[in-house]
Amino acid sequence: MYDIIFACDVFVYIGCLNSIFASAKNSLATDGTFAFSTECLEESQAEEKGFILHRSARFAHKRSYIESLATKHGFRIVAIKTCPIRKNEGKDVKGILAVFS
Repeated sequence: MYDIIFACDVFVYIGCLNSIFASAKNSLATDGTFAFSTECLEESQAEEKGFILHRSARFAHKRSYIESLATKHGFRIVAIKTCPIRKNEGKDVKGILAVFS
């Protein structure tokens, strides 16, 4: 069992995160922390799956999708924030930073 699982700028290469959340939950110690970042998909975009593959070959995820997976897999949301996570061609890339336990 692990005390922390940290995935910074990893989930931009994975669309469906359901199995990732399940594996993280099963691999964490009782008070373990699961922290990660991903690109943010605006809630107003009509994407039913909760994520989309951009032309940049990176996935973006809706905050509501991330929150629903946290609930589904029994995580407690410690912090979740929408903010710039990096620059691409000189422009901020909006992302989600999440910390669950």
